[in-house]
Amino acid sequence: MINIAMLQTDIRFCDPEYNFRNVEKLFAEAMEKPTRPDIVILPEDWSCGFSDEMFRNMEKYVEPQNGPSVSFLCNLAKKYNVWVVAGSIATQFSDGMRNTTFLINREGEIVGDYSKMHLYSDMDENVPFLNGDKTEVYDTELGKLAFMICYDIRFAELARTYALKKADVIIVTSDFPNPRVNHWKTLLTARAIENQMFVVACNRVGASPMGTYCGHSLIIDPWGDIIAEGGREQEIVTGSIDFTQTAKVRDLIHVFRDRQPKSYHELIKEN
Repeated sequence: MINIAMLQTDIRFCDPEYNFRNVEKLFAEAMEKPTRPDIVILPEDWSCGFSDEMFRNMEKYVEPQNGPSVSFLCNLAKKYNVWVVAGSIATQFSDGMRNTTFLINREGEIVGDYSKMHLYSDMDENVPFLNGDKTEVYDTELGKLAFMICYDIRFAELARTYALKKADVIIVTSDFPNPRVNHWKTLLTARAIENQMFVVACNRVGASPMGTYCGHSLIIDPWGDIIAEGGREQEIVTGSIDFTQTAKVRDLIHVFRDRQPKSYHELIKEN
């Protein structure tokens, strides 16, 4: 069993000092839960929030790969001997900026990263950021972990790519807004059912200049059943998952055996 704690935070816009204190407090509370977590997950843009205006001036907010936000979480991971999924952070790479999450091990070391592949052009997210192109599945002591960030959940192709690479779970970090909580829950449940795998999704709550956010962080099993669900306020959402369930589901309904990839290229051919 893998024990999970998601920090469903109320992010204060452009106030990293407050957000650091808030996360530190929630982290300590999570460690005192009756079932101590093996992994702690944060939401997208947890340290600063975002807005379309920020996207047009992101050079003021971007951090280096070893910047204060990820270093802060590395220290917490080492302090509490726990894995951390670092929400996401506006990160400067040699070729440009990306919206990136980092996987941090119990020793406080960065052992993986994922940059948001699908950028929300309706809100100009594609103005400052480069699209991520990595679909790596990280084989850890906890299992095989794959990642998505927010808007990515609308793209079934990415989830299926991870499933074909034998991921045990897709971990989603998000700032998913109101009033689309029905989209949030439906899309995540579909990704779990169609790929017969766990989906763990940490969303924020609260408000920003862009609007308000719906919370409802979720842990979903390969049947599409909800193991744990948050509400609409700041809280720590916990649950446990057993990856042996994945094999049982896939042995009962043989989705992957019955795929017809040789035919799919005709269905997706672009004009």
